[in-house]
Amino acid sequence: MASGPFDLRMGALRRAYQAGTITPSDLVQHILSRLDDADQSAVWISTTTKDKLIARARELEGLADSGRDLPLYGIPFSVKDNIDVEGEETTAACPGFAYRAEHSATVVERALAAGAIYVGKTNLDQFATGLVGVRSPYGIPVNPFNADYIPGGSSSGAAVSVATGVVSFAFGTDTGGSGRIPASYNGLVGFKPAPGDWSRHGLVFACRSFDTPSVFTNGLEDALTVDGAVRGPDGLDPYSTDFMRSDDGTPRVAVLQPDLARNLCEPEILGLFQEACDAISTLFPSVTPADLSPFQALNDLMFFGPLLAERDVSVGAFIDAQPDACHPIVASLVQSSRKFTAADAYRALYRIRDTQGETAGFWKKFDVMITPTVSSFITLAMCEDDPLGPNFRNGTFTNFANPLGLAAIAVPFGHSEAGVPWGITLYSPPERVPAMIQVAASLEQRGHAAEPHLMSASES
Repeated sequence: MASGPFDLRMGALRRAYQAGTITPSDLVQHILSRLDDADQSAVWISTTTKDKLIARARELEGLADSGRDLPLYGIPFSVKDNIDVEGEETTAACPGFAYRAEHSATVVERALAAGAIYVGKTNLDQFATGLVGVRSPYGIPVNPFNADYIPGGSSSGAAVSVATGVVSFAFGTDTGGSGRIPASYNGLVGFKPAPGDWSRHGLVFACRSFDTPSVFTNGLEDALTVDGAVRGPDGLDPYSTDFMRSDDGTPRVAVLQPDLARNLCEPEILGLFQEACDAISTLFPSVTPADLSPFQALNDLMFFGPLLAERDVSVGAFIDAQPDACHPIVASLVQSSRKFTAADAYRALYRIRDTQGETAGFWKKFDVMITPTVSSFITLAMCEDDPLGPNFRNGTFTNFANPLGLAAIAVPFGHSEAGVPWGITLYSPPERVPAMIQVAASLEQRGHAAEPHLMSASES
């Protein structure tokens, strides 16, 4: 293997493989050397064995000249531990809940078929209930940019596994922001398809009707490569949908209007968002400030309304049977849904449908909507002092997306004075994802993202 640094972005790995400067076996040895490092503390709930990693690398090397289409050839990835991997335990960050999966989730199966290398299962807010990343008996993954701040949740370990340079991409899940908020706190791209665009087969559900797998990467191109490998209908998922994406030319872009931003964001984030809006206006001169409050009117349903009952359907019986096995905040949130009636649930569904109707006019005018990803920078101490408030604030600009069937891309765009990454999120209906990608690609070039991890020959 040649000396000199190279990075874990997929294009760079692909070029290194083609040039013969690295092999999958070399990469696997590097990964094995990194798993016990200090920055991996509380990132992993389990990892595959050394023998399996080596065997997978050699299997791929044997396929290198086969002519097979392997868009993820030799690309290492992690899996949030509420997603099944055949033969591995799924815990959902609750040891008493653990079971050994007989089959892999469809997204994992498709990634492996595309040539990816599975490394292990990552930590999360228990039962994917939380947006902070601090609700796990397996510890709190350390934010690699400032240890005083949260890693973001619920896909905390997934994001940190990419941000610290152990894997190239990580599967997370997203119900109310879990595929976007950790991206913001870790300087990553977070891609969340519209619910149904990626199969949900093999997930421990939070809210089955609008959960979705998601992905974290070091750049937009990598996220789109994963999207191309795993998206599409699945007969094993009754909620799977075959969305048709169309490109209708120059995107029509709306951004959160300044008055609403001032009411919802802390001052430092207002400044960062203004920088982002200035860049957006330069790239897309017809960008329009818009009132996004109709979208946010749904936010409270996620953690204060009858939609919580879906979490009770998924894990409520287990919490009743083993209450001491559960994180107290998670257990209380799930069980609190029982005060709602079936009539309340129908009222919530009507409210979602009403909001879809109310926002339909917005989507006749615009293709892409842009907001901050988070409205404030949350520290570990803040979560210790108030276990609920910071979590709810983190979802200010994220909770509404899945009930309304929107796709989203979180893009890095700057850092706080404390060094914590921050970014914006783009939203679109599923058929207009190409417009969202076009805007995200333009913004990614103008943003100030964290540098991807560089692996030198000495490290490997």
